[in-house]
Amino acid sequence: MPTRPRIPMIRPGTFSFKAAADEFRMPYDGYNEQILFHHIPVYFDFIGESITQFWDLQVYFGSSGKFVINRGITGDITPNMLRRFPADVLQLKPRYVHILGGTNNTWRLDAVERQQRRTPDQIGHEIVRDITSMVRLSKSHGITPIVGSNLPTGSNIPCFHFEPLIYCPNNSTAIRNELLAASNGILKQMAERERAIYIDYHAHMVGPDGMTLRPELADDSLHPNVLGYNIMAEVLRTSLSGYGIVI
Repeated sequence: MPTRPRIPMIRPGTFSFKAAADEFRMPYDGYNEQILFHHIPVYFDFIGESITQFWDLQVYFGSSGKFVINRGITGDITPNMLRRFPADVLQLKPRYVHILGGTNNTWRLDAVERQQRRTPDQIGHEIVRDITSMVRLSKSHGITPIVGSNLPTGSNIPCFHFEPLIYCPNNSTAIRNELLAASNGILKQMAERERAIYIDYHAHMVGPDGMTLRPELADDSLHPNVLGYNIMAEVLRTSLSGYGIVI
């Protein structure tokens, strides 16, 4: 059977340092090429970290009949999301992009190597800076950006083997949750200013203290379980319906 020539596409390659995004670069390049080669119209593209990757979008949104793709990567941080954004979002030309990231940036509060530690202000600035850049890139390519708030975390987060390594047990829950809540507020203001859509998951998943994740919504104090994803899906659908968007 004769074959058509392959098409040029954006392949960001791997990082010069150990990065979680490298583990998925080859499969995502393959998925992206198949979409582009077959001219598949992408309706929604979800980019983010493990909270996005573990969200089974087909279960929640597959009945729409529209093509929804997941480009979440476990352990990813917002600077790396921004670097892969042209490959995993822009070249695929989705109608909408759902951007959710920043929690992994906060592991640097507890970095073992002192030179790799960051203050809450530094981390918050990084999160907002990178997501703002993704929003603006989306708009410049005719893609509607949807910014999700970061989720609160619980007090029993296990020791994840991220780079840089963090001290265990986790001792920064309170600082992390204050940082995430503050950065969410700034992201909401940014979304309003940039005419992007903001989705407030945080308000629906936080406990009575207004800062900590409700324990029944995650088995590891971090990643939503089915109850958490049920809430997120309903919040997303309800919020988007106010803009006339169906997912």
